[in-house]
Amino acid sequence: MFCRIKALCAVLGVILLSMTSCAIKYNTPLAYMEEKGGVAFERAGGDDFFESTYLLWFEQPIDHNNPAAGTFKQRVWLSHKSADAPVVFITEGYNVTKPYKSELAELLEANQIIVEHRFYGESCPDSVLWGYLTIKQSAMDLHNIVKYFRKLYRSRWVSTGISKGGTTAIIHRAFYPDDVDLTVSYVAPLNFAREDERLISFFDKVGTEEIRARIRDFQIEVLSRRDSIYPRFAAWARANKVSFAMGPEAAFELAVLEYPFSFWQWCVPPASIPGKDASAKELYAALYRGVDFRYFSQLEGDRMAPYFYQAYTQLGHYAYNASYLKQYLKYYPYDIVSSDILTPDTGRALYYDPSAMEEVRHRLIINDSPMIHLVGAKDPWSATMADIPGLRHNHLFVDPEGCHHTRIGNIPQTMRELVLDVMNLYLKRGR
Repeated sequence: MFCRIKALCAVLGVILLSMTSCAIKYNTPLAYMEEKGGVAFERAGGDDFFESTYLLWFEQPIDHNNPAAGTFKQRVWLSHKSADAPVVFITEGYNVTKPYKSELAELLEANQIIVEHRFYGESCPDSVLWGYLTIKQSAMDLHNIVKYFRKLYRSRWVSTGISKGGTTAIIHRAFYPDDVDLTVSYVAPLNFAREDERLISFFDKVGTEEIRARIRDFQIEVLSRRDSIYPRFAAWARANKVSFAMGPEAAFELAVLEYPFSFWQWCVPPASIPGKDASAKELYAALYRGVDFRYFSQLEGDRMAPYFYQAYTQLGHYAYNASYLKQYLKYYPYDIVSSDILTPDTGRALYYDPSAMEEVRHRLIINDSPMIHLVGAKDPWSATMADIPGLRHNHLFVDPEGCHHTRIGNIPQTMRELVLDVMNLYLKRGR
């Protein structure tokens, strides 16, 4: 089986290298960018898999519909292998501080372009103009970058991203179906509500009833023994100089509410869930292993502010079912606890626009562009996977034991072969 997979990858490489649409004028990105101009760049360290790596700064309009609104610099990492090799175009959903080698670049022997999302990390104007952090503006950023490099790389293009980056790739493809030949998303959600109900009902079905009951019992036990467990949380926060905008005890409650989502998202072993007879130390240790406490911190809140702005204006997010916990909660004693407490202060109330993602769904149906989606069935984000009925070229591969770590390299071998076959099918087609 392993030999067959290696053979399939070799076939993909041969097909891609042989299908360059016309003669290569430029052999290196350095020659291309020096002649074409329009982008600031410098050599950067990168993986030895590539011949060279560059850090680029693209000047993008803050508002693509109004150039007079000004510009910002968007951070991009270009890793070059060969001018006639394919391109893996990575649409990050957040910031990206350094280049890396992706799974697809290795599989396809490809060049690679990584794009930091607008208004994240270093890709920001002098002051964030929240109204321009939209899915359409982001898609136009990506379109500009594809257009810039099309004359350098004339072979096949594959867009891809993980989690929100995968959502970004899908949305870009919805608005610009001809920019790339294939889109491969990993564990990418498509939410169609401010707080999508599917991201609550998921927890009534995932795994076995026994495991679900153990998770609920664990949460109740932690909250019931708050007096002996919360001080450990507070001591950790003091020792690590972590502060919380909502206050440390409220953050402690949020961590308990987050536990089921994190447990399933990150493949936490069920054997790690302590029973009711566990000590306070053991209960705290299990909560610490299962949840990233910094997720609710002030520092992380600042870093993730663009995400929560997008989530509560266009992309959607999840709420917590606290109906079985509310009698134990001091700060959030509700049946449903919203995550909108994590949204940034923009000076105005955030309005969720359902038409944004509905337009994406409509465009995906109209275009029916070739896409492959890898999904872990135990990942909560699988509840809102890109499963759009009626599309002939939308291929879902769901690993029944997978979580948010799901990749081509770790799915079952027969499924991996099918993924490579579908990639082969689309990448050997003419444009």
